Amino acid sequence: MLLKIVQDGGMKLFIKAVIALALSCSIPAMALAEESGKEGKNDWDVSLGLGLAAAPAYEGSTHYLASPIPVVAITWRDTVSLGINGLSLYHKSGGVRYGVGLTYDPGRKENGKNLLGMSSGDHRLAGLGDIKPAAGLKAFASYDVHPFQHIPLIVLDASVIKLIGGSTNDGVLVQGDISMPFQLGQNWRLTPKVATTWANDHYMQDYFGVTPEQATRSQFSAYKAKAGMKDAGIGLNVTYSIDKNWFVSGDGRVKRLLSDAASSPIAATNINASIVALVGYHF
Repeated sequence: MLLKIVQDGGMKLFIKAVIALALSCSIPAMALAEESGKEGKNDWDVSLGLGLAAAPAYEGSTHYLASPIPVVAITWRDTVSLGINGLSLYHKSGGVRYGVGLTYDPGRKENGKNLLGMSSGDHRLAGLGDIKPAAGLKAFASYDVHPFQHIPLIVLDASVIKLIGGSTNDGVLVQGDISMPFQLGQNWRLTPKVATTWANDHYMQDYFGVTPEQATRSQFSAYKAKAGMKDAGIGLNVTYSIDKNWFVSGDGRVKRLLSDAASSPIAATNINASIVALVGYHF
């Protein structure tokens, strides 16, 4: 598969595919690796991971794809990071962390394939056309809360992303989540999480709407998707430290589509799940 991608002039495509897979799969284990540099003495903090992710072919699909995912998490002086959330420049003061960055949206293929050319067998989107990959400009903030001494740390996160994909994939996403990371002994770390996403009308129409022109080419009737809450979900990450360098992690998420996304004829189901398992090394 890799050889075919390269022969098709796809070294750039392969690089984009790796980025897309890494950014499209939320892996708190690597986020933890990024944060570990905050307590280190060195300017640089690096973690490498290799895993396997299983996720729906697109939001609302009943077909799933399993894909290998190499992941890199790099932090420099607790001000610049490169990881699952893209490239970020931030400042931290006490429990508050805020900044700006660049992220990536992998888009969507109407033939049910991912950017590595792997097929899910889901052809429901035939006739809708591809949604091109897009870069995103991101502003974010987080706040660490210690409500009571006997209650674990609570982390509040919020972000706004403006995609810059041109005629398609140029929407706005507002994301918020609450997580509660806590340590079990010296080796185990559990992080339950609740998250939700709001999307503007451009994003909702790109991913869940059907234009009259698309309706003539596809199995769907025309559908106008308006701005609103796109989804809400829960998840759990479990990370086990084998030693001071090696760790393994498992991450599971269940997400439910809401409002016009849930009512879209494109969505064969309103509930999707994703699973990620990886092994990593922290330098």
